[in-house]
Amino acid sequence: MVENTNQTAKSPKRQKRVKRLKKIIVGTFLTVTILPTVLSIFFGISRAHYKAALKEKTEELNYYLELGSEAEFFEEQIPEALTDDAAVSEAAPTVRRENLTDDDIKNLSLSDEELYEGYRKIYLTFDDGPSSNTDAILDILKEYDVKATFFVVQHEGRNFERLYRRIVDEGHSLGMHSCTHVYSDLYSDRDAFMEDTTRLRNFLYLVTGTESDIYRFPGGSTNRASATDMHEFADALREDGIVFFDWNVSSRDATAGGVSRDAIINNVTREIGKHTESIVLFHDLGSKTTTVEALPAVIEYIQAMDDAVLLPITRETDPIQFLSVKEDN
Repeated sequence: MVENTNQTAKSPKRQKRVKRLKKIIVGTFLTVTILPTVLSIFFGISRAHYKAALKEKTEELNYYLELGSEAEFFEEQIPEALTDDAAVSEAAPTVRRENLTDDDIKNLSLSDEELYEGYRKIYLTFDDGPSSNTDAILDILKEYDVKATFFVVQHEGRNFERLYRRIVDEGHSLGMHSCTHVYSDLYSDRDAFMEDTTRLRNFLYLVTGTESDIYRFPGGSTNRASATDMHEFADALREDGIVFFDWNVSSRDATAGGVSRDAIINNVTREIGKHTESIVLFHDLGSKTTTVEALPAVIEYIQAMDDAVLLPITRETDPIQFLSVKEDN
């Protein structure tokens, strides 16, 4: 009887120990299985956040590099006496239409620049694509029967390949803008630059069947990111039969934090009247939705001008270049 009494007295203590042990086991199990999952989700969200922030800062840097190049170009090209808007507008050469109707223009070959002598030529260009906005941009261009120029980077995947082909199939010019837009790699030296260019050129040919022969330097041809003299790269392109193009009208749509639709429209329309040839800089990035929103109004403004024609860039286009380069003999 005494032994049974002792066992009965010890039973609650055993039960407490068993419960405590079960809690430890369950706690250990939850820690081992659930905590890594929670941490994985947390770090995944943090990584996505910092990746997005890095992308935004990179775009901001690219914008200021391009804006700096543009500022240097205008300082060199526009005399001080003509820096105000009114003076520059008055200084712009008068463009006169020849005997071509709007229907005639639509029937002409867009690649033959000589047919448009006497017109104010405007080239819409889009850098950094393709992106989630490319289809929308192409839809707008198709709706208004406008051909443009896309300076693209390299993106793998079926949807991106479809977009490269759509650009070409719908009659737009396909230009190169480096494989990755990473300045430190691209501009490290001449060999690295040409390796990047050749890789992108071959990639675009394999995807579209078209060999690109026009180029836009990331940051512009006088960017401040390259430690190597940009003449090295310009000469390398020329030797490879490639023409590079900068711009003289900027939509300023690449600014970090975004820019409004109305600001983009104003940035473009106030400048194109100052030139007989305008190469307009836009960006084809998924974050630049206001660029898509502004595009119809920009096109309508240009098409309402009685002395302007919208064209894609080709080898026959007179290049606008910030950097002075040697001509072929």
